[in-house]
Amino acid sequence: MNESIRVVTDSGSDLSRELCEEYGIAVVPLTITFGSHEYRDGVDLCKDEFFRMLEEGDALPFTTQPSPADFAATYQRLRDEGAKHVISVHLSSKLSGTHQSAMLGAREVEGLKVHVVDSHSASLGIGLLAIEAVKAIRNGAGVEEAVEHVHRMRERLRVYFYVDTLEYLARNGRIGKAQALVGSMLNIKPVLTIEDGVVAPHAKVRGKRKALQLVTDSVKQQVGDKPFTAAIVHGDMVAEAEAMKEELLAAAPGSDVSLHKL
Repeated sequence: MNESIRVVTDSGSDLSRELCEEYGIAVVPLTITFGSHEYRDGVDLCKDEFFRMLEEGDALPFTTQPSPADFAATYQRLRDEGAKHVISVHLSSKLSGTHQSAMLGAREVEGLKVHVVDSHSASLGIGLLAIEAVKAIRNGAGVEEAVEHVHRMRERLRVYFYVDTLEYLARNGRIGKAQALVGSMLNIKPVLTIEDGVVAPHAKVRGKRKALQLVTDSVKQQVGDKPFTAAIVHGDMVAEAEAMKEELLAAAPGSDVSLHKL
C-alpha cells in the first residue's frame, strides 16, 4: 500500500478495532456525554457499556463531534509518520458537525493535503466508504482517483435500518424526515433509510419480524441477483443478523456480506 496516502474516519463509522487495524484506518472519536460524564467513543466507552448505561441510566446520552484540534492532532501524527495525503471520510454533514470540524482541523496542518469527504451516511455506511478508499489505494490508485472512487461508491450506497423505538432518535434531534412517524400506532415498526444525508422513512410494518424481513427484501430488490457488498450491523441480534446474511447470500451468490455487532 502507498503509505504516503492514509485514510481517516470518525467513530460514528462503527468500524471495529480489528477492521481499522486490518485496513490501517485512523479513527477520531466522538464524545459521548451521559449526565455530567464525558467519554471518548470507543476509547473510554465500549458499545456494550454504552447500551448498558442507556438501559439503566436516567440521563439521555448525546454525542459531540470531535474538535478541529482533535482532527489536527491525528492529521499531524499521520504526516509525521510519512503521509503526504489523507482521505478523511465522515458522518453526514446534515447529521453532525464532524465534517466541518475535519475541514477546520485540516487547515491547521502544514505539509499535508487532506481530502475531506462527506459520506452522506452514518454507521458502517461511513465505514464501508473508508474501506473502499483503502482498497483503491492498495490497488494502485492515486489520491485523486481514490477520492473519486469513494464519491462513486457513495452514490451507489444504500442504508436501511430498523429501530425498535424512535424515542432516542427523536429526543436527540436526528430523526430528520422520519419525524412524522413518532407517536405511531402500537407495534408499528418503521424501517428507515438515509436520503440526502438525513434519516428518512422507508416503510412501516407491524411487528419486529416483518420489519427485519422488509430490510432484507429492500436490499434484495436493490441489488437483484448480482453479487454485491453489504454490512449487517446489529446491537445484540445475532440470530436475526445471521438469518438475514444467509438469505442475502442465497439471493445473490458470491456476494460479500459481513456481520458486525455494535
